[in-house]
Amino acid sequence: MENKKNIKYLAGLVILLVGLIIGGFRFFEKIDNGYVGVRYSMNGGVKDNVLGQGVKFVGLDKVTQYPIRLQTVKVKKLNLATQDGKATHVSITYAYKVDPTKVSSVFKEFGNIKIEDIEESWLKAQLLKSGRKVMSEYNLLDVTGKKSTEVQNKILEDYQAAVKKKGFLVEDLSFGVPDVDAETKKSIDAIIKAGQDNERAKLEAETTLTKAKADAEAEVTRATAEAEANNILNNSITDNLIKMKEADAHMKHGFVTVQTGNAIVDTTKK
Repeated sequence: MENKKNIKYLAGLVILLVGLIIGGFRFFEKIDNGYVGVRYSMNGGVKDNVLGQGVKFVGLDKVTQYPIRLQTVKVKKLNLATQDGKATHVSITYAYKVDPTKVSSVFKEFGNIKIEDIEESWLKAQLLKSGRKVMSEYNLLDVTGKKSTEVQNKILEDYQAAVKKKGFLVEDLSFGVPDVDAETKKSIDAIIKAGQDNERAKLEAETTLTKAKADAEAEVTRATAEAEANNILNNSITDNLIKMKEADAHMKHGFVTVQTGNAIVDTTKK
């Protein structure tokens, strides 16, 4: 009889402990690192004070968590059309967080749904809207070529403005190479190759022109130097210098000339 009472007592104790454990999980909420929690109840509505990270007592209230540190989201194959009517599939990756000062407003706007659901619904819809708006301003060659960074930055700016008013802060965005049909890709490759050939020909022409210009400048420099040398030589030949050279020659070859009237007589001849 005593054993039965002990068994019942132990069973009751176990049930109580299990109840306390379950109640503990029910009455407490663990806020993850980098998140804050919005606390609300069926009869009292949303409470303005948000919950920081850690284990918090919430009683019977419910909690929805929002990230206040950057989260990376990758959206695959958004259907975007370019200015020239080319349909593309673009994968876009962006980093965002919830403005800590607007967490309660976010909850009041979207209700008791997880942040992942907001990413997949409203945030994705706004990204699609911004992407279509910007892509429609550029042709396919711009998007896939030299203006791809400009397109990317414009999508980021438009997306930032669209979601900020609701309490979402987007800090970075990038997109991959647009996926197009095989025929369009073939056309793009041909245009790119033609452009590369044109650039190569232009570079070769510039190289030839540069060499010809350098050769011409060298020739001018050489001619100028030669003219200057001749000018210096001409300026240095004076009457006195000529007479001195003649005298040196006469002395060297053993004859002297004297001038008599209009004739010059070599006095060394016999």
